[in-house]
Amino acid sequence: MSDAALPVVSQSADVPNFEEMLKKLNDELKRSPFKSIEKFRFSFDGLDFEVHRAQRENDASFLINVTVGYMPFTIESGERREAIKTIIIASRRLPKVRFGVDTSSKILAGAVFDGARVERPDFIFYPLTLFMQEAWPFIKLIGKYLSSQPAPKPGPVTSC
Repeated sequence: MSDAALPVVSQSADVPNFEEMLKKLNDELKRSPFKSIEKFRFSFDGLDFEVHRAQRENDASFLINVTVGYMPFTIESGERREAIKTIIIASRRLPKVRFGVDTSSKILAGAVFDGARVERPDFIFYPLTLFMQEAWPFIKLIGKYLSSQPAPKPGPVTSC
């Protein structure tokens, strides 16, 4: 699989650019009456999550994203890189969550959820649960490839 087959967040129509998505959401909210935009950050299992909640008069939206890690360099481990690309491409069938790689080789996961029916105090937990149910198996699988050490190269064969 070539690097051209890897979804790059800023270039693929199937995989959203999460920064652009957040900017678009914020721009839309600036043009319409809204109550607030809340930002939450938390860490879970070594990953830093960001949740943006935009509350309008009668509805809300949640943008949840996480940086899973960075793509290994081909020279470092071509096998791990190819495996991660395959996982990201396979994740395209998820209903909400999208995985992708941005131009700085960050592996990202994110989703937008409609939160109009969700009220305090549980307002953040419902979309987070939906996100984690979809994304977590893929995050763990990618994590195995990111944390595994490259196989040692065989040394020269010497005969006695």
